[in-house]
Amino acid sequence: MSFADERTEIENHLEKYWLDTPVDWDNITFNQPNNKPWIRLNILNGATEYRALQYKKRYNGIINVQIFVPIKTGTSIARGYADDVCSIFDSQVFDSVSCDVASVTIVGTDAKWYQINVDTPYWRDS
Repeated sequence: MSFADERTEIENHLEKYWLDTPVDWDNITFNQPNNKPWIRLNILNGATEYRALQYKKRYNGIINVQIFVPIKTGTSIARGYADDVCSIFDSQVFDSVSCDVASVTIVGTDAKWYQINVDTPYWRDS
């Protein structure tokens, strides 16, 4: 499996279950909606290691989903979306990707958006 295949599997998994808001896919033109929530998917590849007992490589990474809601609208919508993202990736196995436990980080606000991130470590073996 290639890094491109890995990305496709993760993107397809999110697309299959995410119905709530527009998604900013990596390296695709995206126009942020005005005053409406949206998310961004980032696939952060990490260290590769040998699995000593199996003589296979393990490719590690983090599925990072950034959630954006308009400022001054409270946190319940963003937290609800964080719960949804967690249910999509937390401890899930799909295709050749295995996910660990998701975690939620409050990023805070800028001039326009309130942001929460959901990070889910994952791996795939070859």
